[in-house]
Parts: sequence; structure tokens; C-alpha cells
Amino acid sequence: MNMEVNSMENLIHLPICENVIRRYGKYTKKVNGELVKVIYDWFERENQENAKYHGHQYKLGLTKQQFDEMKTLVSPMGTYGEELSFDQFCDILIPVITGGVSDQHDDYSIWLAFRSFDKNGDHYIQADEVEALIRIIGKSVSRERIRYFIDKVDWDYNGKLDYNEFREFIVRGYARELLMMDITREIVYSHDQMKIPS
Repeated sequence: MNMEVNSMENLIHLPICENVIRRYGKYTKKVNGELVKVIYDWFERENQENAKYHGHQYKLGLTKQQFDEMKTLVSPMGTYGEELSFDQFCDILIPVITGGVSDQHDDYSIWLAFRSFDKNGDHYIQADEVEALIRIIGKSVSRERIRYFIDKVDWDYNGKLDYNEFREFIVRGYARELLMMDITREIVYSHDQMKIPS
């Protein structure tokens, strides 16, 4: 079996403001020319002395097999109602992962994501549609946590997101927070010297 690993994009350093540095990476793995795995890496560092963490590293891994198993339940759709391929689905996730970094996407890419996640075609994103998206990537998030993030941008309090609310949901990084694993929270940082038992 011929295995080939491609790095589609190098790590990109994007200065957002004086105290935040963000870096995004996308790595793909192909087998016999077919895309079978995509790994997204997102690093966000805050240079604040009093911050508990000096940075957060988010990671998301998607496999074609996982996508194929879940797509019948979730049915991610394209702009004209067509079924999305694995490659297309991965591309649609980019604005979700990069949050508000305008160099990585534009309003059109956010609209494509909105259209794809709107499973029932009512021009709103509801908690169950966000939950379905999360299921495709193999992550488990409670409905209460999803509601918590939706409520932050649900300005008309109708329990669902129109396009403008969804755009804020993306730009403020709430979608990234739900979808990606923050592996920083799994690591305890210490500035003390490591004591090796004798």
C-alpha cells in the first residue's frame, strides 16, 4: 500500500493584537491519492503574566471512515442541497476552527458552513444541528453546554441562530470551543524543577 503524507499548509503566524498570537495548521494524510485523515491544529497564546495558562492548544482529527459512518445520520449538505464529500466537509470546517481570523476565511466561507449545518433548511442553526455536527467529528458534548454557547449570541432569544448570530458564534470562537479538543486543559504546567525519586 502506497502511503503519502501531505502538509497542505505550513503553520501560519497571525498577529491579532499585541497580546495574542494565533497559529493554525492543517495536515492531511492520503492513501493511494485518497484523502483519509485530516488533523487541524490551532494554538492561541496570551502573553499575560497573571494568566493561568499562557496558551491554549486545540486539536481536531477527522477520518474518512468516521465521516462515512456518521454522514447517513447527519447528512451534511452543500450549497444546493447536494451531499458533501469528506474533502468538502473538511474545507467547510476551516472557518469554524480559525474563529475570527479574517485571513483564513471570508463571509462566503461562513455562509457555506451555515448552509451546510442547517440540516432542515429552515435558515436557522439549532442546538440539535450543532450536536449532529459534533457527532460527525466523534466528540461528545452535552446539550446544556451547546445551549450555553448558543445563548451567548442568540440576541432575539428564540433558541436558534440566524446567519448573523451564527457568524458571531464562529467569529467569537464558540464553535471552535465546542468542536475542538483543548488539549491544554489536559496538561498541568509547572515551573518547579522536576524531582526524580531516588
